[in-house]
Amino acid sequence: MPVTGFELFGLIGSIKATADIIDNAVRALKDYHNSDDDIRRLCFALKADSVPLRRFVKVLSDISTAAEGLEISEEDEELHKAIATHLASLEARFREKVAKLSVDDGGRLASRSAGALWRKRDLEKLEKELGDWIRRAWVIYAAIDAEIKTSITTSGRNLSERRMADLVNLFDRLSARPVKSEELLKPFNALKAQGEPARRFAVISTTQPAAGTRLIFEYMYKPYSDNLTADEIDLIGSATRDLASVLYHSNPEQTRILKSPGYCHDSSTRRFGLIYELPSSKTWAVSSAGHARVLSLRELLNRVPHCPLNHKLRFCCNIAQAMLYVHLVGWVHKSIRPDNILVFEDEAIAAKEAEGADSQYQRSFPYHLSSPYLAGFEYARSVKALSDRTSDAEWRVNIYRHPKRQHLVQNEEYTMAHDIYSLGVVFLELGLWGSNGFIPFQKREAIFKGAPADDVKDELLVMCRGTKKADGVAVFMGKRFADLIEYCLHIDEKQEVPTAAFIREVWLKLDEISSAL
Repeated sequence: MPVTGFELFGLIGSIKATADIIDNAVRALKDYHNSDDDIRRLCFALKADSVPLRRFVKVLSDISTAAEGLEISEEDEELHKAIATHLASLEARFREKVAKLSVDDGGRLASRSAGALWRKRDLEKLEKELGDWIRRAWVIYAAIDAEIKTSITTSGRNLSERRMADLVNLFDRLSARPVKSEELLKPFNALKAQGEPARRFAVISTTQPAAGTRLIFEYMYKPYSDNLTADEIDLIGSATRDLASVLYHSNPEQTRILKSPGYCHDSSTRRFGLIYELPSSKTWAVSSAGHARVLSLRELLNRVPHCPLNHKLRFCCNIAQAMLYVHLVGWVHKSIRPDNILVFEDEAIAAKEAEGADSQYQRSFPYHLSSPYLAGFEYARSVKALSDRTSDAEWRVNIYRHPKRQHLVQNEEYTMAHDIYSLGVVFLELGLWGSNGFIPFQKREAIFKGAPADDVKDELLVMCRGTKKADGVAVFMGKRFADLIEYCLHIDEKQEVPTAAFIREVWLKLDEISSAL
């Protein structure tokens, strides 16, 4: 349908009004910070909500300006109407509650009376719902923004560059300049290993980006030949450099992808590697020998989880969100599997447990499943770059690959649809995880090793649907989750998957299921 900007301006007005109401609520509650911890936490949460709402106005104003006279899909139109209606409802309910605060509560709000507790709980529920709305709307309108802007012919800028600019807008880096290539290459000897060296291991920076910075180093490729020229070696490293320039702009809490300050060339092993920054609130896991180690979902799958269902659903939602951002910048990941999904410990919780606190009452695994981060970009490439159509045909990895990508050579060209298939396999394994008799997929050699590609897919579908001897994933995660997995596994390798369609069929449904629990 044609876009006039009128609908977006209506939503902008609702966002401004909601932000004003939140600010009024914070002012009404500020006198009770010292007398009630719940109110103090509520105020902090409301302030945190107000900031993205104000920034949201700028993003939507940009969209409404760029969208004049253009066409958007029916899916985008439906998403917009649903998100606008939801906010209008939130605004009305917030306005009602805040009006009662200023008139009725006075000093009694901080009391322990039933009425005061009821009002606080109402506000806490509304704040949580608003936080969920902000999270969904950011993703939806970033996608609409990207689709509108990439349909405009911009002289001198290619599709990948425009998508990168859209993603930078989303990260609130509107004034950021592209990082210079020479700034990305870091000296390998500036990284001090904290754990056992492996394909991916924990390091501390001794000089760059700052001494003492906690980092992760991940080798990208197999060693190159020792008889290459300097130009040939630089060509091999250029793919890592291009990827680092994309991840340099990542905001881990929004993208679920770790920020990369750059990359290294380890000439002693003839390999290039990517550097990731560890989020400030997170810490590495520690091995039994006391070494720092980077924990992946692959390792967690070998243990029995005792976390609530909504933790697993939120975990899946975060992985889908990470993949979405990879696609928004015009790349394909090519290696979405448990080995490349990282999980860190909360630093504060780790410190408490080190003091001897009972882990069952701490927010740590297996009672709590921390949010994941997507890594393992060794095969990732821009969708504009040519695919070499080769693979290693390793059966443990092929489980997560589309059937058309499980051969040594002459595979189908890798597309975004193949990433979605891999995502479905990971969701299936996560959904069955913790069920009676669960065995991680990579330990099911009798089923998967040597099996034809289509037979691997058929076996996964049987696991999803269940048999007389084994329950399907719907028994543990619900039918909507099972349907979502089937959508991913049935995706056609040649099918173009619009961003809005992926959001509607996968990410938004996951988020709705998770938020309902």
